[in-house]
Amino acid sequence: MDLNIITLGITNTYIIKGKNGYVMVDAGELGRVKSFVKQARNLAIDPKKINLIIITHAHFDHIGSLADIKEICGCPVLIHPHEADILARGEVVIPPGTNPAGRMISGIGKGFKFLFRFKPVSAELRCEGEFDLRPYGVEGKVIPTPGHTPGSLSVVLDDGRAMVGDLAMNFPLTWTNYPIFAELPDEVYKSWQKIRGEGVETVYPAHGPCFAADNLIG
Repeated sequence: MDLNIITLGITNTYIIKGKNGYVMVDAGELGRVKSFVKQARNLAIDPKKINLIIITHAHFDHIGSLADIKEICGCPVLIHPHEADILARGEVVIPPGTNPAGRMISGIGKGFKFLFRFKPVSAELRCEGEFDLRPYGVEGKVIPTPGHTPGSLSVVLDDGRAMVGDLAMNFPLTWTNYPIFAELPDEVYKSWQKIRGEGVETVYPAHGPCFAADNLIG
């Protein structure tokens, strides 16, 4: 399966090519719709052929452009029930930091929440357990992986690749792959173990390049 990566603001968005179209993971920051359309076309992807948008969690940098992208694609949105309520309210959540850099950024962010407002979206599909993606032409599934948020989801493909949202990160401020923000920090390692138990070999985070799942230790 082809895995296409586009960047919408600071967030990696993934578009998986299935047998009958595409499945998209996350929708980037607010105001990135034109960038989405341009990058999709550069990859020869027709947005109308995106059959499902999966949201890993309801933080502004993952759902900012969701309402407009959903309208263009004309497809349903899948999200965890806990995150669905946040998405439907248009609530801006600034998570607590897990290291000095994260705590500093979180503190600043709470003072500027008004900058991160997004259009509320009502998700058609809610995933609390496993969700099979085969009906959408993708050999894989969605699984709950709490830690960064209570309702975080990951997309695990049968070929050993996984898109994990912010369950893990890969950029200089992290020093390790542990997320610099987490609402349930004790759950992060449990979800890492779950990911590895699914046979995942390569992790695709929302922030930074992919890395080997062997790095998920703790």
